Amino acid sequence: MDRLLKNKRFPLWTGLELIDILCSEQKLALQERFLANYHRHRRRRLTGTTVILILIGAALIYAGILLGIRLIGNRLEGTEAVEPVGSLEGRFVSNGPTMQYAGRDWTYRKRDLTNILLISVDWQESEAIVSGTDAGQADLLYLITIDKKNKTVSTLRLDRNTVTDIRIYSPLGEYTGIRKTRLGLSHTYGATAAENCDNTVWAVSNLLGNIPVDGYLALDTGAIAALKNALGKAGVTPEEDSSTLDAQTTTGAGLTLHTQQGRDDEADASSTRQQHSLIQAAVGMFFQGVSDRMSAAGKLFEALTGHMTTNRQRAWFINKAYECRDYRQLETKSLAGSHSLSADGITEFHPDADALNALLTACFFE
Repeated sequence: MDRLLKNKRFPLWTGLELIDILCSEQKLALQERFLANYHRHRRRRLTGTTVILILIGAALIYAGILLGIRLIGNRLEGTEAVEPVGSLEGRFVSNGPTMQYAGRDWTYRKRDLTNILLISVDWQESEAIVSGTDAGQADLLYLITIDKKNKTVSTLRLDRNTVTDIRIYSPLGEYTGIRKTRLGLSHTYGATAAENCDNTVWAVSNLLGNIPVDGYLALDTGAIAALKNALGKAGVTPEEDSSTLDAQTTTGAGLTLHTQQGRDDEADASSTRQQHSLIQAAVGMFFQGVSDRMSAAGKLFEALTGHMTTNRQRAWFINKAYECRDYRQLETKSLAGSHSLSADGITEFHPDADALNALLTACFFE
């Protein structure tokens, strides 16, 4: 009977009926025991519920304290509003470079563009790298831009004599500052081929409104023969470049300087034109040949092995080539500006600032 009474699941009405059956002497005592036992178990259940409610209340109070501290902090910092949880404001704003031109703000088209810097360097891969003006300079520079929105591949040719900011390092590799001088010299600074390329990438990006360079490919002089061989095997004949490039240097009102420097520049320009034709043909083969045969880009990349420095893997270039296999290849552009001679008789190219901004907004910004 005691076990029956202590059972908390035992219903009240059943217990009372059993008590009525018992003798009258024990009825009152047993009834009191049963009711006391029943309410004792009931109080235990309520105690557990109360603990849970207390915990929930404490959590709410703690959250309220934290929110109050945040509100006070924001007011002290001068920011009254608290950003709502889950707000999408600012999440889709481009974090790329911006510029101002023609009375408005422009933002770099980060989602649409991929930029690849192609550098032709006037030194052999086997030569020791020397930091300073005795190291190899950047002879030819091309910025290849893949535009997936407009489905185009464009090439911007940069004059190596463009006067712009470059980073300067001592022979011991210590950074000494920024100097405005010829773009091609940016490649001479660095203890390794990768550092040479990083300096050139920085100078090109800085010249072009700080647009990012997603990949670079630097070719030494030995790459020219490799390109000729690869193009010949593929049956590609480079078109002759008829541009004058650096053949003449003018100052003042169209004055042509027929000096030894000018004749050296003309001979050098002839070689440069040949390299330009080869590189243009290689670019066309790389980005358009894949539509006919996927292996064309891979074979061209392999032909340059041992004559190049790059920050990307072979697969990355192959994927980019495949991505734009059906894109239109636009005519090569170059910066507008003027040539002159420096005080020490070196050819310099000064880009026109307004024309440069117009080109940047047309090709890279929106």
